[in-house]
Amino acid sequence: MTTLLPEAALDRLLLQHEVEQFLFREADLLDRHEFDAWLELFADDLRYVMPIRLNLPSKDGETRESEQALALFDDDKPFLEARVRKLRTGSAWAEEPPSRTVRLVTNVMVGAPDPETGDFAVTSRFLLNRNRHEDEEDTYAGSRADRFRRTSDGLRIFERRIMLNQSVVLSKNLGVLF
Repeated sequence: MTTLLPEAALDRLLLQHEVEQFLFREADLLDRHEFDAWLELFADDLRYVMPIRLNLPSKDGETRESEQALALFDDDKPFLEARVRKLRTGSAWAEEPPSRTVRLVTNVMVGAPDPETGDFAVTSRFLLNRNRHEDEEDTYAGSRADRFRRTSDGLRIFERRIMLNQSVVLSKNLGVLF
């Protein structure tokens, strides 16, 4: 006996697959330094934030986050575009010569679309390995909380919050894009 999925369940599975493929493509674009194509994945009203992680004690011994924390990045789309322009000049010392990177994206969880706007939340985890010169290697691990919307050009991210696991960034610079 064959059981067919209800249409809503099938729609959720298709959306999950579409978002995962979107995030995998994004990682590939960044690893291949195709920054213009990467920028196209974001909406014009983008907010791209990477707060500094604070170690604040709580009752149960876990750390908690502060919404008032300073940020390593708090950018809009024009600022990201300026960063990409600088990378192309050859004068971005943190990326000259360009880093070799491998990004892995996992644990992708897609929230239900808002019934009024169609916007939806996506959380994921990432691991970014970066190698420069002969002996510089950095590894970043963390999570991302994205907000997506569907446009006539396809899915677009209009909000990204990146949380590194590190509370102190140990690498010499943060020249890579997350």
